[in-house]
Amino acid sequence: MLYLYHGTNTQISANKARALVKSLRAKRLDANFAEISADNWSASLIQEHAGGQGLFSAKYIILLDRVTENAEAKDEIAKLADMMKESDNIFIVLEGKLNAELKKSLEKYAEKTEVSDTEKVAAKYEFNIFALGDALGARDPMRSWAIYRQAVDLGNEVEAIVGTLFWQVKSIIVAADAPSAAASGLSPFVFSKSKKYAGNYSKKELSALLGELITIYHDGHRGVTDMETAIEKLLLGLR
Repeated sequence: MLYLYHGTNTQISANKARALVKSLRAKRLDANFAEISADNWSASLIQEHAGGQGLFSAKYIILLDRVTENAEAKDEIAKLADMMKESDNIFIVLEGKLNAELKKSLEKYAEKTEVSDTEKVAAKYEFNIFALGDALGARDPMRSWAIYRQAVDLGNEVEAIVGTLFWQVKSIIVAADAPSAAASGLSPFVFSKSKKYAGNYSKKELSALLGELITIYHDGHRGVTDMETAIEKLLLGLR
Protein backbone atom coordinates (compact mmCIF):
# COMPACT_ATOMS: atom_id res chain seq x y z
CA MET A 1 0.00 0.00 0.00
CA LEU A 2 1.29 3.46 -0.90
CA TYR A 3 0.50 6.85 0.65
CA LEU A 4 1.89 10.07 -0.82
CA TYR A 5 2.48 13.41 0.91
CA HIS A 6 4.12 16.22 -1.05
CA GLY A 7 4.09 19.94 -1.72
CA THR A 8 6.06 23.13 -1.22
CA ASN A 9 5.10 23.32 2.46
CA THR A 10 7.44 20.61 3.68
CA GLN A 11 6.60 21.26 7.33
CA ILE A 12 2.91 20.46 6.89
CA SER A 13 3.64 17.47 4.64
CA ALA A 14 6.12 16.08 7.15
CA ASN A 15 3.72 16.55 10.05
CA LYS A 16 0.95 14.73 8.20
CA ALA A 17 3.17 11.88 7.07
CA ARG A 18 4.62 11.33 10.52
CA ALA A 19 1.18 11.54 12.11
CA LEU A 20 0.10 8.73 9.79
CA VAL A 21 3.16 6.70 10.79
CA LYS A 22 2.30 7.19 14.46
CA SER A 23 -1.33 6.21 13.91
CA LEU A 24 -0.47 3.10 11.90
CA ARG A 25 2.09 1.94 14.42
CA ALA A 26 -0.45 2.29 17.19
CA LYS A 27 -2.90 0.15 15.22
CA ARG A 28 -0.40 -2.40 13.90
CA LEU A 29 1.58 -3.38 16.96
CA ASP A 30 3.14 -6.30 15.11
CA ALA A 31 4.70 -4.03 12.47
CA ASN A 32 8.24 -2.68 12.50
CA PHE A 33 9.27 0.72 11.21
CA ALA A 34 11.97 1.73 8.73
CA GLU A 35 12.92 5.18 7.52
CA ILE A 36 14.71 5.61 4.20
CA SER A 37 16.26 8.86 2.96
CA ALA A 38 18.40 9.98 0.03
CA ASP A 39 21.51 8.82 1.92
CA ASN A 40 20.56 5.17 2.33
CA TRP A 41 18.31 4.77 -0.69
CA SER A 42 18.64 1.75 -2.94
CA ALA A 43 16.12 0.21 -5.30
CA SER A 44 16.96 -3.23 -3.90
CA LEU A 45 16.05 -2.06 -0.40
CA ILE A 46 12.60 -0.99 -1.60
CA GLN A 47 12.17 -4.27 -3.46
CA GLU A 48 13.16 -6.21 -0.33
CA HIS A 49 10.58 -4.44 1.82
CA ALA A 50 7.90 -4.59 -0.88
CA GLY A 51 8.42 -8.33 -1.10
CA GLY A 52 7.83 -8.72 2.61
CA GLN A 53 11.45 -9.40 3.58
CA GLY A 54 12.08 -6.58 5.98
CA LEU A 55 15.06 -5.97 8.23
CA PHE A 56 13.81 -8.04 11.15
CA SER A 57 10.19 -8.81 10.32
CA ALA A 58 7.89 -9.48 7.39
CA LYS A 59 5.51 -6.69 8.44
CA TYR A 60 6.77 -3.16 7.92
CA ILE A 61 5.75 0.48 7.81
CA ILE A 62 8.28 2.30 5.63
CA LEU A 63 8.70 6.07 5.47
CA LEU A 64 10.52 7.33 2.37
CA ASP A 65 11.68 10.77 3.46
CA ARG A 66 12.46 12.89 0.38
CA VAL A 67 14.45 10.15 -1.29
CA THR A 68 14.29 11.96 -4.65
CA GLU A 69 17.05 14.26 -3.41
CA ASN A 70 19.15 11.28 -4.49
CA ALA A 71 19.40 11.40 -8.31
CA GLU A 72 19.23 7.62 -8.60
CA ALA A 73 16.09 7.49 -6.48
CA LYS A 74 14.47 10.22 -8.54
CA ASP A 75 14.96 8.06 -11.64
CA GLU A 76 13.85 4.79 -10.05
CA ILE A 77 11.05 5.51 -7.59
CA ALA A 78 8.30 5.84 -10.21
CA LYS A 79 9.23 2.39 -11.54
CA LEU A 80 8.78 0.93 -8.06
CA ALA A 81 5.46 2.65 -7.30
CA ASP A 82 3.33 -0.25 -8.55
CA MET A 83 5.33 -2.72 -6.43
CA MET A 84 4.85 -0.55 -3.33
CA LYS A 85 1.13 -0.24 -4.06
CA GLU A 86 0.69 -4.01 -4.26
CA SER A 87 2.82 -4.77 -1.19
CA ASP A 88 1.32 -5.98 2.10
CA ASN A 89 3.69 -3.54 3.77
CA ILE A 90 2.82 0.15 3.98
CA PHE A 91 4.93 2.72 2.15
CA ILE A 92 4.58 6.41 3.04
CA VAL A 93 6.31 8.67 0.52
CA LEU A 94 7.14 12.15 1.80
CA GLU A 95 8.43 14.65 -0.76
CA GLY A 96 8.71 18.36 -1.39
CA LYS A 97 7.62 19.82 -4.69
CA LEU A 98 7.45 17.14 -7.39
CA ASN A 99 7.83 17.75 -11.10
CA ALA A 100 4.68 17.09 -13.12
CA GLU A 101 5.82 13.75 -14.53
CA LEU A 102 6.87 12.24 -11.21
CA LYS A 103 3.80 13.65 -9.47
CA LYS A 104 1.53 11.97 -12.00
CA SER A 105 3.41 8.66 -11.78
CA LEU A 106 3.28 8.44 -7.98
CA GLU A 107 -0.29 9.69 -7.58
CA LYS A 108 -1.46 7.04 -10.03
CA TYR A 109 -0.54 4.28 -7.55
CA ALA A 110 -1.17 6.04 -4.23
CA GLU A 111 -4.03 4.88 -2.02
CA LYS A 112 -4.14 8.44 -0.70
CA THR A 113 -2.43 11.65 -1.77
CA GLU A 114 -2.18 14.91 0.18
CA VAL A 115 -0.61 18.03 -1.30
CA SER A 116 0.47 20.83 1.03
CA ASP A 117 1.43 23.99 -0.83
CA THR A 118 2.05 27.51 0.33
CA GLU A 119 3.33 30.65 -1.36
CA LYS A 120 5.88 31.23 1.33
CA VAL A 121 7.42 28.39 3.29
CA ALA A 122 8.95 29.26 6.64
CA ALA A 123 12.57 28.25 7.08
CA LYS A 124 12.96 25.21 9.27
CA TYR A 125 15.81 23.31 10.87
CA GLU A 126 15.75 19.69 9.79
CA PHE A 127 17.70 17.01 11.56
CA ASN A 128 19.55 14.55 9.31
CA ILE A 129 19.55 11.22 11.11
CA PHE A 130 22.04 9.80 8.62
CA ALA A 131 24.71 12.10 10.04
CA LEU A 132 24.72 9.54 12.87
CA GLY A 133 25.58 6.78 10.40
CA ASP A 134 28.47 8.89 9.12
CA ALA A 135 29.77 9.47 12.65
CA LEU A 136 29.60 5.73 13.34
CA GLY A 137 31.42 5.04 10.08
CA ALA A 138 34.12 7.52 11.07
CA ARG A 139 34.37 5.72 14.43
CA ASP A 140 33.93 8.93 16.35
CA PRO A 141 32.29 8.02 19.69
CA MET A 142 31.69 11.52 21.04
CA ARG A 143 30.23 12.87 17.80
CA SER A 144 28.12 9.72 17.44
CA TRP A 145 26.82 10.10 20.99
CA ALA A 146 26.11 13.84 20.57
CA ILE A 147 24.18 13.29 17.32
CA TYR A 148 22.31 10.36 18.84
CA ARG A 149 21.21 12.37 21.87
CA GLN A 150 20.08 15.19 19.57
CA ALA A 151 18.10 12.73 17.46
CA VAL A 152 16.34 11.27 20.49
CA ASP A 153 15.67 14.68 22.02
CA LEU A 154 14.07 15.83 18.76
CA GLY A 155 11.65 12.91 18.90
CA ASN A 156 13.25 10.44 16.47
CA GLU A 157 12.19 6.85 17.16
CA VAL A 158 14.99 4.75 18.69
CA GLU A 159 13.79 1.81 16.59
CA ALA A 160 14.35 3.84 13.41
CA ILE A 161 17.78 4.90 14.67
CA VAL A 162 18.73 1.24 15.19
CA GLY A 163 17.67 0.60 11.60
CA THR A 164 19.86 3.46 10.38
CA LEU A 165 22.89 2.12 12.24
CA PHE A 166 22.20 -1.43 11.06
CA TRP A 167 22.13 -0.43 7.41
CA GLN A 168 25.27 1.69 7.84
CA VAL A 169 27.23 -1.21 9.31
CA LYS A 170 25.82 -3.63 6.74
CA SER A 171 26.80 -1.26 3.91
CA ILE A 172 30.35 -1.00 5.27
CA ILE A 173 30.63 -4.80 5.42
CA VAL A 174 29.37 -5.16 1.85
CA ALA A 175 31.58 -2.36 0.50
CA ALA A 176 34.68 -3.70 2.27
CA ASP A 177 34.82 -6.79 0.07
CA ALA A 178 33.37 -5.37 -3.16
CA PRO A 179 35.58 -4.07 -5.98
CA SER A 180 33.00 -1.58 -7.21
CA ALA A 181 29.61 -0.03 -6.48
CA ALA A 182 28.01 -2.17 -9.18
CA ALA A 183 29.38 -5.34 -7.63
CA SER A 184 28.22 -4.33 -4.15
CA GLY A 185 24.64 -3.49 -5.13
CA LEU A 186 24.96 -0.16 -3.34
CA SER A 187 24.50 3.24 -4.92
CA PRO A 188 27.84 4.88 -5.92
CA PHE A 189 27.37 7.52 -3.22
CA VAL A 190 26.76 5.00 -0.42
CA PHE A 191 29.50 2.66 -1.72
CA SER A 192 32.11 5.43 -1.76
CA LYS A 193 31.39 6.45 1.83
CA SER A 194 31.13 2.88 3.10
CA LYS A 195 34.37 1.84 1.41
CA LYS A 196 36.15 4.69 3.17
CA TYR A 197 34.60 3.79 6.53
CA ALA A 198 35.66 0.15 6.16
CA GLY A 199 39.23 1.23 6.89
CA ASN A 200 38.21 2.23 10.41
CA TYR A 201 37.15 -1.26 11.48
CA SER A 202 38.37 -4.83 11.24
CA LYS A 203 36.00 -7.42 9.77
CA LYS A 204 35.70 -8.98 13.22
CA GLU A 205 34.68 -5.64 14.75
CA LEU A 206 32.07 -5.00 12.06
CA SER A 207 30.56 -8.45 12.52
CA ALA A 208 30.41 -7.94 16.28
CA LEU A 209 28.85 -4.50 15.85
CA LEU A 210 26.17 -5.86 13.56
CA GLY A 211 25.40 -8.66 15.97
CA GLU A 212 25.18 -6.25 18.89
CA LEU A 213 22.68 -4.05 17.04
CA ILE A 214 20.47 -7.04 16.31
CA THR A 215 20.66 -8.16 19.94
CA ILE A 216 19.77 -4.66 21.19
CA TYR A 217 16.79 -4.53 18.83
CA HIS A 218 15.36 -7.87 19.90
CA ASP A 219 16.13 -7.46 23.61
CA GLY A 220 14.56 -4.00 23.51
CA HIS A 221 11.35 -5.39 22.04
CA ARG A 222 11.25 -8.16 24.64
CA GLY A 223 11.76 -5.66 27.44
CA VAL A 224 15.05 -7.28 28.44
CA THR A 225 16.97 -4.05 27.96
CA ASP A 226 16.34 -0.34 27.47
CA MET A 227 17.03 0.16 23.76
CA GLU A 228 17.77 3.88 24.10
CA THR A 229 20.43 3.37 26.77
CA ALA A 230 21.92 0.32 25.04
CA ILE A 231 22.51 2.25 21.81
CA GLU A 232 24.05 5.10 23.80
CA LYS A 233 26.55 2.67 25.40
CA LEU A 234 27.33 1.07 22.04
CA LEU A 235 28.18 4.42 20.46
CA LEU A 236 30.34 5.53 23.37
CA GLY A 237 32.22 2.25 23.08
CA LEU A 238 33.35 2.84 19.48
CA ARG A 239 36.89 3.82 20.56
